[in-house]
Amino acid sequence: MEERLEVIEHYTLLGEHRWRIRVKGTRIVLNVAADTLEEALSKAASMLESTGLMELIQELRSRGS
Repeated sequence: MEERLEVIEHYTLLGEHRWRIRVKGTRIVLNVAADTLEEALSKAASMLESTGLMELIQELRSRGS
C-alpha cells in the first residue's frame, strides 16, 4: 500500500508534525498528524482502507486498462 503513496509536504503546526500524502496517479490528498514518515504512511493507508477508497481506486484502474 505505502508504495502507492507519496509525500507532498511535511510541516509543523502548533508543535504537531503534519504530513500531506497523495495517492499516486490521483488527486486524492490525505493530511495526517504523525511524528515519523512511517507513522504518517501507515495512518494514510489505514484511512484509505477504512473508507474503501483504495478498493474503489483499484476497481476504476482495472476498468481503464
